Order: sequence, then structure tokens, then C-alpha cells
Amino acid sequence: MSDQVNVTFHTPEDLSQGTIVSLSAEQSHHLMHVLRIKEGKHVLLFNGAGARARAKVIESHPKRCRLEVVELMPLNFPPLRVSLCFGLPKGNALDFIIRRVTEIGVRSFHPLITDHSLRATHWNEKRWARVVIEVCKQAEQPLIPQLFNPSNLDHWLQAREPSALFFCDEQARTAKLAKIPTEGPCDLLIGPEGGWSADERQRIIRAGAVGLGLGKNRLRTETAAVVAVTLLKMSIGEL
Repeated sequence: MSDQVNVTFHTPEDLSQGTIVSLSAEQSHHLMHVLRIKEGKHVLLFNGAGARARAKVIESHPKRCRLEVVELMPLNFPPLRVSLCFGLPKGNALDFIIRRVTEIGVRSFHPLITDHSLRATHWNEKRWARVVIEVCKQAEQPLIPQLFNPSNLDHWLQAREPSALFFCDEQARTAKLAKIPTEGPCDLLIGPEGGWSADERQRIIRAGAVGLGLGKNRLRTETAAVVAVTLLKMSIGEL
């Protein structure tokens, strides 16, 4: 359509035809002053829960632009199954993991405090929430992964919902997936830069984790996260 601008904005609201949506101040500024989109133009909306729509700009305001949903866009997008559970790494590695794994597509992120990880003070929930939404917009990923606050590894192992559990281990780089679940969620454990301690490795195995080898080369934690998520998603037919 000639009046449509191919740019996507996020709203947490439910989307249905005729719904009036107010953009955040940041997004309103971007629409008006960066993209210079005028009233009457159409843009795309997504709510992060799988809904996308075409919406008309009905009111331009530097702090609160208002849009009317004019058409829902059908999606054939099954729920994501893989959750990434990872020992907190240093800042640059953490940024890489959040951005690239969001782009690939996961259902949630679980940062973990382990023997060799950073502490919970290095987790900035608001910043990562903004990053995840921005990446989803750019990648046209309709499902925003849930961000959990850092948790101790043992507490997480005890509290997690029953699901398939996989983990990557430096001592088992060639481990092959023995059995792949045909349905249901999957938790994938990635260690921090220092890897898993001997005690952690035993506790993870006792929790029923299945090893996932990433090849003979020693990978940085951020590389391992991307490779492991990709391999697991391919194995369960999600790519």
C-alpha cells in the first residue's frame, strides 16, 4: 500500500481491529522526529505475544502518538520451546548472547549465578528488556522472550518446571543428543567463561540433564550459546 511505511512498533496491548494504541514517549519521538511519519500513514504493530497488525497513525504527538488497528496480520508461528539458561558472563558477552539468541528465537532467558559466573549486580533488567524488544522488531520476531532475574543454579534446578534439560560441557564436546522430545519446553544450560565446576557438573547430571556437544574446538561462552541454541532448535524441528 502506498500509504504504508514498513517500520514496526511495539505495544504490550492486545491487538484487535479498531483498537486504539498509544505509543510510548520514546517510540512517539522516533515516529515523529526520526522517521517523520505523518497522520494517515500506516505502520506495523506487534505485541510480543504472537499478534501483528497494520495500524493507521491518527494522532501525532511528541510524547504519545495514537494509532488505530485497521487489519490483523495472520501468523502461523508455533510457540517457541527452547529456554536459554546461562551463567552470567562479562558485559560484552552478555550483550552478544541477548541480541543474537533473541534474533534466533527462544521462549525465555534465565541468567544463573554459578561458581564461575559474575554476580547478580551485573544484570540490568530494564536495559535487556529494551534490547530484546528492539531486536524482535528488527528481526520480525513476533514472540518476545521472557526475561527472568538471576537465580542461583541450585535454586533454579530445584524450582524449574518439569521439562527436557540439556547442557553443554567442556568435558563432553562431542556428546550427541540421545533422544529429542517431540513436544514440550526444553531448557538449555550454558556455563559462564570459566565453565562448570566439578560439583555443578554432578548436580546438573543428577537433575537429568542430557549432554549436547558443540564440537572439538573450545568456544567462547557467547559463541557456545548461539551454536547450542541453533543445534537444539534444529534437532526439535524449530528452524
